[in-house]
Amino acid sequence: MDNTSSTGSEDMFGYREIHGYISTIVCSIGVMLNIVNYLAWTRQSASVSDTLLASLGVTDGLALLSYLIFNVYFYHVSGPYVSVYHSEAGMKMVIICFHAYIIFHMLSNFLTVALAVIRYFHVCRRCAKTEICKMKITRFIMVSGVLSVLLATLPFYFYYEVYDLADQSTNKTGFWIRKSNFADNHVHEYQVPILWVYGVVFKILPCALMIALSGYMVKSIREAKRKKDQMTTSSDISTTKKSSVEYNKTTLMLIIIVMIYVLSEIPIAISAFISGLQRAESHFFYFLLFSSVGEVMDLITILNATSNFFIYFTMCKKYRQNIKLLFQL
Repeated sequence: MDNTSSTGSEDMFGYREIHGYISTIVCSIGVMLNIVNYLAWTRQSASVSDTLLASLGVTDGLALLSYLIFNVYFYHVSGPYVSVYHSEAGMKMVIICFHAYIIFHMLSNFLTVALAVIRYFHVCRRCAKTEICKMKITRFIMVSGVLSVLLATLPFYFYYEVYDLADQSTNKTGFWIRKSNFADNHVHEYQVPILWVYGVVFKILPCALMIALSGYMVKSIREAKRKKDQMTTSSDISTTKKSSVEYNKTTLMLIIIVMIYVLSEIPIAISAFISGLQRAESHFFYFLLFSSVGEVMDLITILNATSNFFIYFTMCKKYRQNIKLLFQL
């Protein structure tokens, strides 16, 4: 696909005409629900997991907000086609929202991995920490996450550029987006490595790690249940039953969050991995931004960023209590 000739009008499944409406509704609801998530998890004194869940609400909310701004301009104010006139400022805003979405989405991914690791040590290693130690762990995770993501996403800033359609000897006016000259001139030094980093380091490896950690946690829960079933004293069973059920529900809640994350990330991970294997000029990110398949992948991702509220509310008693306190129900 030639960058200069691409129209961005590929609509293999006829989905593009409704994507703008669906994603606007999902993002709008998701932003509000993630605000509720943040307020609920910060309602009382928070553990490391609570702080990370509150931070996940912030990053998911900002990712959805970035996509919402892009979506409103691209699907409602103008149109996702090169034939529609776009101003230079509008196209630059699209690129800015694209990069912001990647940053906040990767921060969400980092926090999800951190949650899985923290819960693994809590469930499988029975690590008990003081409040000071918890604060240090939380601060370390947050700072290292922000710095790592900002550094890791730096190469993406050189991928796109805005160009004037009138300079391309066409009858079209306005501006559009294409791969930068730097990307075109550095296929093997830039395009291929960035696909491997994006597909493997940011997608496949975290998915594999979280699947493994979730498996260990499920195994630990089953072993704990088996030991409790072997207890002979009914009074012992009754005193530990409530706390055990709630503890396991919290663990299962985080496992479900992890599994939904994995399922939503795998299609993009595989696509990026295959594109990297080709070791040739790639239009992967252009494909994500301008194709109906990319839009379907986007929809899966924003649904994932919106779904946490329903998981929390269904499976976490503490979250429901915080919601009641928050709204004074």
